Amino acid sequence: MTVHEPAAGAAPIYVDSEWAPLRECVYGSPDTWVLPIFLSDVKLRAQGEFGEFWAKNQGRDVKDAWPELFAEFSGQISGAIRLLEGQGVKVHVAGPISEQNRKFPRGQEHGVSTPWMRDPFVTIGNNVIELAPRSLFHRRQRFAIREILASTMERGARYFSQPDGGADDYNEGPGWGYLEGGDVFVLGKEVLVGHSGGCSNPEGARWLQHMLGPDYRVQTVQIDPMFPHLDCVLMTPREGVAVACMEALPEGLPDFMKDWDVVPVSKALAKGHMGCNNLVLDDRTVIVPSEEALDPIVEALKARRFEVIRIPYRVPCMAGGSFRCAHQPLIRV
Repeated sequence: MTVHEPAAGAAPIYVDSEWAPLRECVYGSPDTWVLPIFLSDVKLRAQGEFGEFWAKNQGRDVKDAWPELFAEFSGQISGAIRLLEGQGVKVHVAGPISEQNRKFPRGQEHGVSTPWMRDPFVTIGNNVIELAPRSLFHRRQRFAIREILASTMERGARYFSQPDGGADDYNEGPGWGYLEGGDVFVLGKEVLVGHSGGCSNPEGARWLQHMLGPDYRVQTVQIDPMFPHLDCVLMTPREGVAVACMEALPEGLPDFMKDWDVVPVSKALAKGHMGCNNLVLDDRTVIVPSEEALDPIVEALKARRFEVIRIPYRVPCMAGGSFRCAHQPLIRV
């Protein structure tokens, strides 16, 4: 058996937990945003006034459809990248997707969402895993980061790819597992997979358990169908502390989290302002958008002795994805 050792001078790839210090990540691109066309997967994201704009302009490049909004959007993503780099985090920014790969898997262009890179892969321990998303516009995102992911093999990573879901919206049964990174939480050797009915599914969780083996325990968490992903209703900034929309978790938190200190978040705050979807830098520091609606989250975190960093992130949140949705770690140790 060949053991891949880290390349000389490069830190080994490893993600220990959601709250271990973030050292390196893939982050979304500020350069391209083409509104996905309205298939069943998109309808979970669009809401409010922006949802109406999205419905009228699906398939259009936001640079053309609303230039001022795109400029604000791009500036906020660039600002987040600069902030992370200023905190000592190595950031890999998603690249472009070729014209032909933008038509994957149906031969038609139906949106580019590379500003949000949580969903196409996940890092668990030293396993870097390309996922099989349920959402068609997420399936092509891997092509924006393939070289980044492949390079992890020279840094001690075990690089895998989940069987792809093909061109159908959805298939059921053995072998048709779907996983999206926004549903996957790494809590040490405990791994959670959210299940709203619209994104990841139990068959995907079964495949993930098979791939990881007995060192990890993978379990599904039921989510209210109005939310696409688990990270829309849960944040775990420190072992023993959770920020959660309990109204959206019909079966509650897993048993091993029953005694955790839970900061409650309403459905309105979780859905309308992405109240749970913040970026944990380490078990003492969290990045939260500067919008006033999120002040109660910030105060609750400060009461638990977290330092909270705030920067504008209004537009990405409007589109259904805040700081956690934008990044996927490669090193958290």
